[in-house]
Amino acid sequence: MGVDAGGTTTRALVTTVTGARLGEAWSGGANPNTHGPDQAGEQLTEAIGAALDRAGAGAREAVAATFIGLAGVSGLRDETVRTRLERALTKAGLLPGTAEFTGDDVVAFASGTHERDGTILIAGTGAIATRIENRHRARSADGMGWLIGDEGSAFWIGHQAARETARQLGRGVELSPLARSIAKQVIPGQRPSGTDHLPEEHARNFARTLTAAPPIGLAAFAPLVTEAHLRGDAAAEVIVDAAAGHLAQSVHQVRIPGERRPVVLAGGVLAHSAPVREALTHKLTLGTGSPVLPAGCTAGGAAWLAALRAGADERDTALHAAFTLPT
Repeated sequence: MGVDAGGTTTRALVTTVTGARLGEAWSGGANPNTHGPDQAGEQLTEAIGAALDRAGAGAREAVAATFIGLAGVSGLRDETVRTRLERALTKAGLLPGTAEFTGDDVVAFASGTHERDGTILIAGTGAIATRIENRHRARSADGMGWLIGDEGSAFWIGHQAARETARQLGRGVELSPLARSIAKQVIPGQRPSGTDHLPEEHARNFARTLTAAPPIGLAAFAPLVTEAHLRGDAAAEVIVDAAAGHLAQSVHQVRIPGERRPVVLAGGVLAHSAPVREALTHKLTLGTGSPVLPAGCTAGGAAWLAALRAGADERDTALHAAFTLPT
């Protein structure tokens, strides 16, 4: 069994030792640092239990090994948290001693390559680069959260786009495609008019509306930056290139200069924004030739790690592909 327990979604997957998928299920986020150990445990129980139910009669007794890639795995240093999550696994029907927790970045790396060593870059709502050595975390860069870090993430991209929109609104100029699309979402139908409604007041109204909402909601603007980039919006081009630069810098911080070990790209920004992904890939391969690979099915990557624990051959690239093929 493989589990990718993220901050938003938990996915559990039951397979045979050859990678055939027998049952899978989803639940809400299971990061114990974000949601607390009780809610995280409930989400693990729900996803794992449902996947085992769908795998058929006898699945619980037949599970040889389980790997769980857990966002917020550092929380397991607290014995109370670890005990609560292990109890959740037992409640779902896993036999004691068959499961191992690791970081969600470790299983994301495993979903993209069968190699033991390299780098995983995750750029979704947040952003973090982690060096993987012998399939364990070695060191990481960024991952500091939206307030002081996560540069190049969906939040960071959306924040830059919101700032650019406010600047254009304040100048009273015709809005670019990017600023127009964001203004329509935030203050639909509003236009500055009359002597008592100057452009800068229009911009402040835009800012007040955003400030009243949860800050992390700015991440929703990231797809609009991609769309505007494809339309040739100059501001979007600057934001995309800067995002790729920040992400590349995080990767370089955890790598040895000149190394050629693989870099696996994961997360919504890198999966869905071709402009960011292409600019980043160019920066990462410039002068090194390091392979840059997309993440595959992350729950499948976790299941593959479990299969290795059960005796599968780590050199069998076809087997790795069977587990990690995206669905």
